[in-house]
Amino acid sequence: MPSVPVGLSYHEMFAVSLGSPALWRCRACGKQVTNRWHHFHIHTAQRSLCPYCPATYSRIDTLRSHIRTKHREIVFAKGSL
Repeated sequence: MPSVPVGLSYHEMFAVSLGSPALWRCRACGKQVTNRWHHFHIHTAQRSLCPYCPATYSRIDTLRSHIRTKHREIVFAKGSL
C-alpha cells in the first residue's frame, strides 16, 4: 500500500482531475476519487484491526461495517455495536 509521499500534506496530495472537475487525482497512487478525505486514510499507517479475524481497515467506519456483516452472530451474542 503506498504511503503519503514525504513532505506532501493532505491538500498537496490531490490535484483536480483533468477529465472531470468533480474528481480528484491522488498524487501518491494516481487514483481518481470523489472523496479526498476517505481516500487520504488509505495512505496513512494507522490501521483498525478486526478483533474476530485478520482483516484490517484504514477507516473505523469500514471496520464497523465489516464486523456487522461478517461477524453478526458474535456481535449479537455480545450485544455490542
